Amino acid sequence: MKTAIQNIRLVIVLVITILTGCKNDEKVEFTDSPIIESYLKPGNYFNVNITRQIPFSLNAVYSTDDVNNLAITLSYNNLSHILTPLGNGQYIDSLIQVTEGAHFNLSFLYNSKTVTAYTYIPSKPVNMKRSASQIIIPRMDSTSFPTMGDMPEPVKITWDNNDGSYYLIIVENLESTLDPIRDFGDAEPPDNIFRKSPTNSNTEELSPMDFQYYGTHRIVLYHVLPDYASLYDQNTSSSQNLTNPSTSIVNGYGIFTGLNSATLYIEVKEE
Repeated sequence: MKTAIQNIRLVIVLVITILTGCKNDEKVEFTDSPIIESYLKPGNYFNVNITRQIPFSLNAVYSTDDVNNLAITLSYNNLSHILTPLGNGQYIDSLIQVTEGAHFNLSFLYNSKTVTAYTYIPSKPVNMKRSASQIIIPRMDSTSFPTMGDMPEPVKITWDNNDGSYYLIIVENLESTLDPIRDFGDAEPPDNIFRKSPTNSNTEELSPMDFQYYGTHRIVLYHVLPDYASLYDQNTSSSQNLTNPSTSIVNGYGIFTGLNSATLYIEVKEE
């Protein structure tokens, strides 16, 4: 699960970098606003990371605030907590364990402005099912490539979604030694993990071509919030229409969001 969470952050890092930089070919005055990064999942302690922007301008002026020593207040269950700094912009409260349905309000002073952020933890995905527990894929090399008739049907993942919430699927190969399905030639082998774009449907298909390796795969279905889903839309934005996707953050950038997950497994075998 740790690997899946780390890979979820790949898209976020790219978008935050773009959002907080100066737009190309435009004169934009730099304002030192903090970047908030927190992905709250049931079972984990509350934690958040605060960093500075990296402006493209050499003349940018930073505030005197120390991101490693901010007085960050967390409101939870009608009580206020002062977060403990761990260094490198990391803050934690080891007395608060994230639970489903919990609401969190964050606030601190930065660059003479009050920065606030809000989120909650969505419900665990319900009734997650897969249409098959294994998928048989023929091995492919430079001299043999199966026709569409030789390929198995996609595996369909379904779940309940009565309110049109957003969901995201991540699939990870769990084998310690990777056995490639196809010959990658001189190209760098792909990662052992792939993801689907967020959807507000109740079904997703895993195509045989999505899988790169044989073995046991973990399918993680994440129930995510709209601000997280909007980060994927930002990937296709131009420098002319970039906006901060998280509407829950005031006087700052980044992502402050909750998520919840359910897990199934599937075996990918050679024909």
